[in-house]
Amino acid sequence: SRGGAEWSGAAVDVPTGRLYVTSNRVVSKITVIANDERERDPKFPPSAGETLYIERCASCHTTNRQGVGMVPPLLGLKARMTEAEVEEIIVKGRGVMPPNLVPDAAPRRDLIDFLLRRNQPPSRSGGGGTGATDHPRYFFNGFGFLNDHEGYPGIKPPWGLLNCYDLNTGKILWRSPLGEHPELAKAGLPKTGAHNLGGASVTAGGLVFVAGTADEKLRAFDAETGAELWSAKLPFAGTAAPAIYEVNGRQFVVITATGGGRVGGASGPGDAYVAFALPPR
Repeated sequence: SRGGAEWSGAAVDVPTGRLYVTSNRVVSKITVIANDERERDPKFPPSAGETLYIERCASCHTTNRQGVGMVPPLLGLKARMTEAEVEEIIVKGRGVMPPNLVPDAAPRRDLIDFLLRRNQPPSRSGGGGTGATDHPRYFFNGFGFLNDHEGYPGIKPPWGLLNCYDLNTGKILWRSPLGEHPELAKAGLPKTGAHNLGGASVTAGGLVFVAGTADEKLRAFDAETGAELWSAKLPFAGTAAPAIYEVNGRQFVVITATGGGRVGGASGPGDAYVAFALPPR
């Protein structure tokens, strides 16, 4: 889901026939979980938590808790999350899931009991609804990244690149590391690049502007050589393509800096437009 040039878009310099695009070299993984839960015996009414789940959760996670697409399954949740972690997501939300799904404590407890398979009506085979099925099935459990024991991508760097393609010949003219991990740079390691999610913009003056990294910087590269010429710290990570425009003969570069969980960043989420300009003529 993150390898190669995905999600960020590209910039084309029409006169030269060159395309500038960011890419990642990080390994994604897909996980599955086994369904070890029995269904409720239909002779018994649903619990208060199940009723609440059908009302407020099933439209995304499906009635059987299998999830769909990018919505994760909730089967086997008791083996993957603690009660406190489940409650935190219900209260604060996560990703596209809104916060305060169940504001009141008592019904929220009922919902958590249902999700963690506690105090539920008997299952089809008898018992409390927590036994194993005769034929376990496996369900998609979301995407993740293959990282090493220190949290860095489990693959040789560079982990993020800015690439220049010659569309006239189909050849790669240059590749430059995009982004860095400050702690690795301080340790003397060559620039590793970083997981990125932000498109590039190219100017007629031979510059390529790009952000989208967790170090929260906007960078300018030489469009001809790929050398990094300039960088500036943003208040939050900028996971968007910079906009370039001119006012009264003065060139501006502006980018939205909103941070969030796409690439991380120490500053977390925010809401800022940040503009830079060349000196007045």
